Amino acid sequence: MLPEIKCVEHNNLRLEYYVYGDGADVVVCMHGHGRSPEDFAFIASTERKVIALHLFYHGNSYFPEHRIENDPLKLEEFSKLFELIIQAEKVGKFHLFAFSQGGRFSLCIFPFFYQMVKSFTLISPDGLDNSSFYNWSSRRSILRKLLIHFEKHPHRLRSYVSFLEKIKLVRPQVKSFVHEFSSHPEQFHRASLTWRAFRNLHPNAKLVGKTIRDNKIPFRIIMGKFDQVIRPRMAYSFEKKCGLTNIVVEIENGHNFFKASAVPRFVHLLPFMK
Repeated sequence: MLPEIKCVEHNNLRLEYYVYGDGADVVVCMHGHGRSPEDFAFIASTERKVIALHLFYHGNSYFPEHRIENDPLKLEEFSKLFELIIQAEKVGKFHLFAFSQGGRFSLCIFPFFYQMVKSFTLISPDGLDNSSFYNWSSRRSILRKLLIHFEKHPHRLRSYVSFLEKIKLVRPQVKSFVHEFSSHPEQFHRASLTWRAFRNLHPNAKLVGKTIRDNKIPFRIIMGKFDQVIRPRMAYSFEKKCGLTNIVVEIENGHNFFKASAVPRFVHLLPFMK
């Protein structure tokens, strides 16, 4: 099924999105880093409409690089763009579904749109721990400058991470991951942009949990048992912070959930597919 490609604009920001299908049941989706709205085409049908966003620095969505250091993306800006999409598509109620980096955005906006949310499903979401080294370091100017330096000299980053792995401060899987993406300049640059530009998006676990409980919204986090990018223990920690129980489901998978062999492992867990 081919999508209809649209966009909304606000304050010189642009958010592109794909629309699949034209059913009454609506699913709003957000993809992971380096992925695209095409990941969600498989859930569209004649009864189900899929609205899949292209996050900034992906597709034709736009956030100016010159703002990153002194004026990074604000939650209010993204929320406004999201609202414009909901209005443009005349959506009343919808299911919210997100993967990895899309999970951070979804967790941030959920408390503001919860009255429209029929169910909330996350797959290996980013944003589970605002105090992790990954998030903490993005808020340090000197470390952001260091990453920009490594963009120009990626071999130095690989050497540094290899040393950390030898002294057991970094897991071998993390070393492999860093070596892989730093070997591709375009991927490395996009990772740098998103890490720096999205640093002020902080999901509020307690607020998310309270909103879920008070409104009895079906909520599920699907994790890959072998995921080395976002590990299952982070989801269980987030579950505790939310004050919720039995929301985490593990499946036999790594971090790549959208390869053809992985989809059958979790599709039955999606509430809107039943």
